Amino acid sequence: MQEKCGHCRQFTRVPENNQDLCGAWGQPTRASRAACEFFMPKTLLRKPAHKLTVP
Repeated sequence: MQEKCGHCRQFTRVPENNQDLCGAWGQPTRASRAACEFFMPKTLLRKPAHKLTVP
């Protein structure tokens, strides 16, 4: 998966604004733009929960 601005936590889409914003550097951006070094995924990849077994 290629990291893009639209998948970042710092990406903001505001209905009353015609441009999307990056919270990391406070500038207009596009969802399809390649992510910068401040990229933080919106959802964390988690391992499935392991069941504990009692002997």
